[in-house]
Amino acid sequence: MSPRKRPRLDRSSCLLMALIALVLASSCSKTKPLIYDVRNQHPETALTYAPVQYDTTSFRVHFYWSGYDNDGEVVRFRFAVDDDSLRPITQWRATTAKDTVLLFMVDPISELKIHTFKIAAEDNDGNLDPTPASRTFSAKTLPPRSQINRGPIGSIVGPNFTFGWSGTDPDGGDTGGPAPVDSFQYLLLRVGGVADTTSPHDPLPPFNQDLYTNLIRSAVGDGLPPGNAADHTRWDDWRWIGIRAPDKAFRNVAPGGYVFALRAVDIAGATEKDLAFVRNIRHFTVTTVTDNAGVGPEVYVLNNFANGPMAGGAGTRVGAIRLDVFEAEPVSFSWSASAEAYGGEIVGYTYALDDSTSLPGLDPRLTGVTFKPSQLSAGSHFLCVRAVDDGGLATTVIQPMLIVHPTFKDPGAPRTILFVDDSMVLLGNGSGPTDRTETDWWTLGSGGAGPLLSLGVPYTEWDTTEQGYGIAEGRKQPTLRDLAPYTTVVWTTDPQNGASIQTALFKTVAGGAPSELQSYLRAGGTLILTGWNLAQNTSGTENLTYTVGGPAPNGICATYAPGSSNYAKTVFPRMYMGIDNSYPGNRAALRSQGSADFVRAIPTPTGVSFGFDTARVDTGNYSYGVQYPDNSGPSFKWNTNEYPPPVTPDLWLFPGMGGIEGWILATDFGCADKSNFGLENPAAPVVQAIYTYHGVPLGVLQDGAPSPREGLACATFAQSHDLGTNGGRYDPTAAIGRIAFFTFPFYFLKDADAVNIMKKSYEYVNASPTLP
Repeated sequence: MSPRKRPRLDRSSCLLMALIALVLASSCSKTKPLIYDVRNQHPETALTYAPVQYDTTSFRVHFYWSGYDNDGEVVRFRFAVDDDSLRPITQWRATTAKDTVLLFMVDPISELKIHTFKIAAEDNDGNLDPTPASRTFSAKTLPPRSQINRGPIGSIVGPNFTFGWSGTDPDGGDTGGPAPVDSFQYLLLRVGGVADTTSPHDPLPPFNQDLYTNLIRSAVGDGLPPGNAADHTRWDDWRWIGIRAPDKAFRNVAPGGYVFALRAVDIAGATEKDLAFVRNIRHFTVTTVTDNAGVGPEVYVLNNFANGPMAGGAGTRVGAIRLDVFEAEPVSFSWSASAEAYGGEIVGYTYALDDSTSLPGLDPRLTGVTFKPSQLSAGSHFLCVRAVDDGGLATTVIQPMLIVHPTFKDPGAPRTILFVDDSMVLLGNGSGPTDRTETDWWTLGSGGAGPLLSLGVPYTEWDTTEQGYGIAEGRKQPTLRDLAPYTTVVWTTDPQNGASIQTALFKTVAGGAPSELQSYLRAGGTLILTGWNLAQNTSGTENLTYTVGGPAPNGICATYAPGSSNYAKTVFPRMYMGIDNSYPGNRAALRSQGSADFVRAIPTPTGVSFGFDTARVDTGNYSYGVQYPDNSGPSFKWNTNEYPPPVTPDLWLFPGMGGIEGWILATDFGCADKSNFGLENPAAPVVQAIYTYHGVPLGVLQDGAPSPREGLACATFAQSHDLGTNGGRYDPTAAIGRIAFFTFPFYFLKDADAVNIMKKSYEYVNASPTLP
């Protein structure tokens, strides 16, 4: 048998088998493997969001980062800032977060500073990235701003004072917006003083606002600039003092001149630079405390009968105005105090009646008191009020009082009249009588029976000009003691009520002091009031009751808020006269605008029911008569010819009296519900018009529109009423007496009309239920 033939292998088959053998041999070998080992590699770190390298950014920076590890996982990161980044990475701060917000300090002066941030990933084997991610940049902040809110400025204060302040950091909020500042720094410089006497320093210079402002602005470091010995400007012993509180109380400061300065510091350490006088810098003087040094809280004492403060000031004070009131009137006081002038705060008040030696304890809520009539017997009294601040400084105000017994209210008291001559008519048109002529007319008249004498009632004259002769105040009104015996006051006044000449009527009801006339009426006295500008004469000098040319064109009630100064100044027109506003006599002196047009008063139906007739102005001129009281022929009281004669036709015609108001009565008496007031006759209005204004038409030829005051009230009766103090229940022992108001002067009426008005008016007021 022939042998089998072996198969033949080609070249490619041999190569494949050789490769397989090599692989098998390698798998069984114990030598080092040939494949690369990737375990225990270092992690890598990346800053995904951060400032641009070497750029400038806000001091508040939000960083974002990430990390990865080829042979495991990143479990935490370590980061460092500035000098901390020079320490070993293992000592850096650790975090598992992938972002953070960091605040970077800036240079206090330049408000800029370079910073470096580095971060390295750490894996689960404890390996750290040997090449941390890094970013170098500059942080910048907007300067903060401060202002002094309370504290002395340009004043003399005691040894205790306080400064309070606030500040804003424009980029200090969590999102970069405004926020309160981080802290403050202050300087308290003593003018001419040295802060450090242990080393050579110079005294501060005398105060000069520009010098000290520039000096403090240059104190951008820790204190005032060092200066030099040659110029005697070594003032660097005065250092800024840091504080986080919003105020600083200084106690027992030595007397002398001082300058206080404040600057804000933001969260990044930047300090305020643009310091300004008043806002950041204050100058003041410290003095010692004595009874009359004028230091301490400012205290103001008010009274329910006065239009303004009765007394006030700092230190021990005695009220310059004595309060005179009638017996049986409740007297209320209120007070307030302020220590804002030197940054203090009031901690309490106390008071005493007629005794200042044993004042009760302090109470911050004790801001007023009402004394019952039983507590105030006739005679002299005083109220002692004391306010104390948080530094222990006290101000004591003593308010004197005189309680007067109204003898006119005694049972069986006779009817008597006080005639108050408050008229000194100074008219440039030739129509003004002499003071003696007018006074004589009231008593004698043309036939020996003037308006006063015709009443058949005893009277006494009080001439305000004569009573005020030789005193700086000018005209002088009667005091309560002068008013006390009389059941009725007849008061006549003139138009001279300005800044330089004030009528006694204005002084007694609107001049800011306690009102003698109001007190007399509250005690039940009665009044007949006649004259020019009565609305204006009984309110403020700023035309407070004028519909034109004044601040209240829509009326008192719609304009002046209760408690306001102007509301207080209009108390008489509101609560006694019952008017809301008035239309004044035209001041332009033009016939086309209604100048000097009042010729008569027309009685209303109510006036007719009281027996009034038309009241006519006694007009005429020198062309056909003589001015009263000449009896040789035709006479007149009001001259209708200007003197000297005007040159303009619009000024030539002078048909009637000028300066006579027309009144607009209030819809709600006293700007309040009528039911609040106790009235002698609740069925009737509190105030009733008895005369209305009648003037000639406008225009040079009197052919225009009616007078702008036509038909407005020009005389009224006010029934007896209270001031809304008794819940609407009328009590004649605590009510205002009846009043008759006439916004035209009786003297310039025809005699018969004036006498009739006086008789009817006296019949009305004499029947007041408040009289005995």
